[in-house]
Amino acid sequence: MARHYFIVARDQTSLCEYLSRQFASEENVEVFLDRRGSHERRKPRERALAGGNGNVIVDCRAVERRQQPFVDSQLRSLGYAMLRVD
Repeated sequence: MARHYFIVARDQTSLCEYLSRQFASEENVEVFLDRRGSHERRKPRERALAGGNGNVIVDCRAVERRQQPFVDSQLRSLGYAMLRVD
């Protein structure tokens, strides 16, 4: 059975709650807020370079590893994206 995922923009909490209620009885549907981009709140970690004498500040989360252009455009235009996974 195919699974359906509704990813809702972080600023659309009421939409997320609405969709969650609408699909509560559907076992193959999951609704959740977009969690990407939370790295702005974090501070860079210090990591010692191999063979170096001092510590260097390195932001391990500098690149967003979960980029999805389709999801991004849907979140901007509709406030949510729906994905079907077979």
